[in-house]
Amino acid sequence: MAAVSEPLLHAAHEALGIPLRYAQAGSSLARAAMAGAERCIELAHYPRQDVIDIAHGTRFYYHAHGSRRSPGNEHGHFHLFAQGSQPDDYTHLAGISLDAQGQPIRLFTTNRWVTGETWRQAIEVEQALARFAVQTRGRMAPVARWLTALVHLYTPQLVRLVRRRDAVMARRSARQGWEALCEDRRLDVVTECRISLTQRIQQLGC
Repeated sequence: MAAVSEPLLHAAHEALGIPLRYAQAGSSLARAAMAGAERCIELAHYPRQDVIDIAHGTRFYYHAHGSRRSPGNEHGHFHLFAQGSQPDDYTHLAGISLDAQGQPIRLFTTNRWVTGETWRQAIEVEQALARFAVQTRGRMAPVARWLTALVHLYTPQLVRLVRRRDAVMARRSARQGWEALCEDRRLDVVTECRISLTQRIQQLGC
């Protein structure tokens, strides 16, 4: 097995260590994602205003809602974005689902209407994923570090999902038309995969 790079080792340490510290304090990453709220209200954003990192051009929020594609044990999910030049110009990079214990259980991509994003092709999303980092201060700082680490650990899987997303959208738009497809409420999650952080760490040999 090839030696694991220092950045990947650091990402693995963060991905495991941050949830462990929450657990030792009697909390969890899922609770931390709610930014101090006592309960997770469907479709509410946590925190109320997205966490925005101007320096890295990234943002995220956490929320929960029902979907026929959601895993039965999903507590909620993060939406991660690359920020464009204007406040309303942002591109969805990935969704990350958590269970009630705060373990990541699914990665997914979404149709355009889900987040109101500026749609960009897979190659641009891949480039944004490769340089993804999000930093903030205060209670959400460890969550931001954890998300940065998780994207780094799962970049190959995310790239495959985004490429498959484009292939699915191309096939369906040939029948339906692009604009109609992007606003089709029957299609929310375009591609997805289940994940296990423990298995990923083992796979890397960390």
